[in-house]
Amino acid sequence: MRFKILMGILLVVVIAVGAFFTISTRKISERRVLIVYTYESLLKWGKNPNKTLEAVFGGFESKYGCKVEVRKFSDARAALLAVINEKNNPRADVIIGLDNVLVQEAIREGVIEVYRPSNIEEIPKWLINSLDPTLHSVPYDYGLIALVYDSKRVSAEKMEELTLDRLASMSDKLVTENPSISSTGLNFLLWEMALSKLEGRSWTSWWSSVKGRVLIAKGWGDAYNIFLDEKQGRPIVVSYGTDPAYSVYFYNDTRYRATLLTYNGEKYGWLQVEGISIVRGAPHKDLARKFVEYFISPSVQKYIPLNNWMYPANSKVGLPEVYKKYALDPTKIKLANELIPVDMIHKNLRSWLDVWRRVMS
Repeated sequence: MRFKILMGILLVVVIAVGAFFTISTRKISERRVLIVYTYESLLKWGKNPNKTLEAVFGGFESKYGCKVEVRKFSDARAALLAVINEKNNPRADVIIGLDNVLVQEAIREGVIEVYRPSNIEEIPKWLINSLDPTLHSVPYDYGLIALVYDSKRVSAEKMEELTLDRLASMSDKLVTENPSISSTGLNFLLWEMALSKLEGRSWTSWWSSVKGRVLIAKGWGDAYNIFLDEKQGRPIVVSYGTDPAYSVYFYNDTRYRATLLTYNGEKYGWLQVEGISIVRGAPHKDLARKFVEYFISPSVQKYIPLNNWMYPANSKVGLPEVYKKYALDPTKIKLANELIPVDMIHKNLRSWLDVWRRVMS
């Protein structure tokens, strides 16, 4: 009898231990991994990038009991190309950084899907429409493409009324990015096309006039390094309207300034809006949806101005003083984007790039 009782107790203990091991194993296996594709410089322009990244991605891990794996690419287009290459076997759950041009390519390729976050009302309607009114991508930041110049090497007077013709005459001082591989360069190309449209001339004529004089860099980082290196003799670079605020914030230096293109005495800017999207066929779609809502919430958006150096998309987030004094405000100037609607970009982008390559080859 005692033997039977002892065996019964042992059996209960074994079952209990087995059940505990099974539950523990299940808890470990249920700690899912959210895979994010993005560009390498995301949130890396602050005073403590590692701390910022930990607050953003680590904060989501803590909140939802998961792991976030961030895979970085040279730029947003490279990240998109990876998603396109994997479209039959998606690995990423979320892609961060598609702008109002790249998102059209992503939609055409069918690699991102529509999602309306519960907190979408915190994003201004005009900003949503500027990126993607269908909500394949949700805005998280925005800013103006600008011509940034070194005021010690170029007269501010020459840069203030900067028409396309004047810029062409100074093109031996300009470095821009290749629009075939750089989102910054592509946005500049569209900006130039819009101003050419206002002037009633072919957009290719401007590029023909600067061929052999303007310097074309691979991407924004390369272009900016050339701009900063005085020996290169390129004191004007295609960059962003928040660059002067960055220089003041970190170096208390007003040397680097930003300006826009002018037509009939009025400044026109080109707006770049960056978005976050769920990858079609994402392995962890429910977690991806939570991440999109989290990324556009004030708890993350508050890091955008001083770490990504763009305007935060969430209307509840305030701006630092340095923005109010030194950054170009997209809401206070005319936007040239209206001259080239997104559906026109969607239909013609490939052919435009082919033409640009032929002109500049």
